[in-house]
Amino acid sequence: MKNHLLPILMIALLTVGCSSNDDNDNEPVNDTDDIFTTEQLADAAHYSEEKGGSAVLVMKDGSIIFEDYHNGADEDTAPHIYSATKLFWSAVAALAKQQGLIDYEEYVSNTITEWQDTSLHPGKDEIKIKHLLNLSSGLSQNFLTISDESDRYGYAIDELDMVSTPGEKFSYGPSNYYVFGVLLERKLQEKGISQNPLEYLESEIFDKIGLHYESWTHDEAGNPNIPNGCYVTPRNWVKFGQFMLDQGSWNGTQIIEPSLLEAMFVATGPNPGHGNFCWLNNVNGYALTPLDAAPEGSTGGIMYYSGYTEIIGGLGAGKNRMYLIPSLQTVIIRQTQLGEDTFEDNDFLALLLN
Repeated sequence: MKNHLLPILMIALLTVGCSSNDDNDNEPVNDTDDIFTTEQLADAAHYSEEKGGSAVLVMKDGSIIFEDYHNGADEDTAPHIYSATKLFWSAVAALAKQQGLIDYEEYVSNTITEWQDTSLHPGKDEIKIKHLLNLSSGLSQNFLTISDESDRYGYAIDELDMVSTPGEKFSYGPSNYYVFGVLLERKLQEKGISQNPLEYLESEIFDKIGLHYESWTHDEAGNPNIPNGCYVTPRNWVKFGQFMLDQGSWNGTQIIEPSLLEAMFVATGPNPGHGNFCWLNNVNGYALTPLDAAPEGSTGGIMYYSGYTEIIGGLGAGKNRMYLIPSLQTVIIRQTQLGEDTFEDNDFLALLLN
């Protein structure tokens, strides 16, 4: 049963400060839109509910135009978004480059010096930071074992094998993110900054845009889980989406240079469907393997088959989703408290975009 389906005209009164333009915060929201009609929004929410979802939230032009909670959830429910957490690190990487902490062409072994011992770590000295970002480092993923490790950062540095040449193959999984976490923490230490990667994300982005997450998982050693740790409510999560759509600006303050953020949304590696720590809806892109792609002849990619190739995605287990559609100035959030369900991105977005 639905808890409530908030009338769209009332959402303007409930909207938290998610727009980067303060003048828009109290403007009334139209009950229809050229793209998103009341019926389409309700149909998408119903689909989410049927598939075990907990929330659908749509923000357009900096204002929430639709918000619906279902299957026992309400606006204070903060599901575990799992791998949708990964999208945060796209912004972090761009900011770290802006601040001179990293250079994408730099070899990771310059900082993770253990990898300079090629007898213990053959091939890892050829990995560049850009290979971590586009998931083509060649490192094994070790899905099952890494999640059981008490020190996932140490495991990522010491125990992963090279299974392909850097830049050659796309390989989705947690390894690149944990290595990036170690790299960033060491880069911060070199600058005399005593922060772990999550603390850097909080101080440099979250605090500045007013995003408060409910909790974040850590390993037994106290390291924040970089690829999949965040629990967050839709109203908080959408702030990050709007920040990304506004090209790193918030309330008139440019936090990340637009060109650096835009560069994250370009497929620089082997998979056209993946940029730098984010999913893309490019034609011919794929998910885990090239077989996991949009049907042949599609004008869109893995998230939406019928166009809108500029869609940027944060995609997590249970089908927790953040979709950014720059041409529509729209952030779409879908959340679930399930670890697994039968929700399909294309089916959901087709209800909204057809």
